[in-house]
Amino acid sequence: MTIYGTEAVKKSLHSAFPVFPMLKNYCSWEWQTLYPEFMQKIGVFDEEEQLTLIVETVPVSRKPPLYIRLNKEDDSLVDVWEVGLVFHNKGTGKRFAYFPTLENISPDIEAHLRKADVLMIDGTFWSEDELTRMGATNRNAKNMGHLPISGLSGTAQKLASFPAERKILVHINNSNPILRKDSRERYTLEQLGFEIAYDGMEVEV
Repeated sequence: MTIYGTEAVKKSLHSAFPVFPMLKNYCSWEWQTLYPEFMQKIGVFDEEEQLTLIVETVPVSRKPPLYIRLNKEDDSLVDVWEVGLVFHNKGTGKRFAYFPTLENISPDIEAHLRKADVLMIDGTFWSEDELTRMGATNRNAKNMGHLPISGLSGTAQKLASFPAERKILVHINNSNPILRKDSRERYTLEQLGFEIAYDGMEVEV
């Protein structure tokens, strides 16, 4: 198994969240580091590069997960924690942008999203106060590192005019009403041209 990820994630999986030490006696893997703001070939490709897939790693956030903030034994873990991935298909010339978490849309991120033919975008929460209204937490969507879908600063209004052929919402929390096929929120998104991701969904670019 080949695992692609950033150095910050690799370090945490050996220390603060020790998945690798637990798995080493059960399976093996190959780690391939993704370097922010760098483009690199991934997977199998032919000599003529008609099937070459290039991934570009785009920094999204330096906010570490809660277990890192609670365990400060390794100061070197302060790094880019969340990234978006832009896949370039050299054969078709098309791009697929995958940003499952977005705390804001910077000019750099927006430039990548506007150039993509297919978008997979953070759809965690419908509203900013979704979980606080339920009494589940005292942190709103932005505090948790996610732009809400609705509202003046939400992703729906921001991305509705982007030229991508497909706009798909992913990383959807189970509190989000768009998971209900008969909900007003889902109907609103579908009218704006958005799709809701589902288990087993495949995308071709």
